[in-house]
Amino acid sequence: MKKSHLLILLFGLNFIIQSVHEINAQSYCFWLANYSDETFTMVRIRENGTSSFGQDIFEDMLIEPYQHYWIRTGKSNSSVYDIEISQIDGRPLKFSWTGKNGIDYTRPFITLDILPLNTLMITNDEYGNVDWDFTNEDIYGFGDPCNP
Repeated sequence: MKKSHLLILLFGLNFIIQSVHEINAQSYCFWLANYSDETFTMVRIRENGTSSFGQDIFEDMLIEPYQHYWIRTGKSNSSVYDIEISQIDGRPLKFSWTGKNGIDYTRPFITLDILPLNTLMITNDEYGNVDWDFTNEDIYGFGDPCNP
């Protein structure tokens, strides 16, 4: 087979793989509920494993206490995302959790599988520290996050 035919074949296969990949891509939706006493200035997300966060989802808007907000991702084949929330002074919140692997993490973002996610709830613990939890069901009565 000539080199040119091989290159055309490889290009065609790559195009087919890319097309299938894009067909399977989908958007994901969830609620972000700020039920803490804090006001936040920025929320950014990224696919887990990528190097940089996207732009502020709520550009030029404060994330007020006791409000909930709808978030939809861009199209992706991955449903695992990192979510960064910044304090009023611009510093990202620090989140702690124990992963499925048993390792304890403290990072300036939360990593979640948002495919089943309904609500990411930001609250205060009994000491006034910002805390978080999530639910895959609509226990807060916000409705379907993909149809707000």
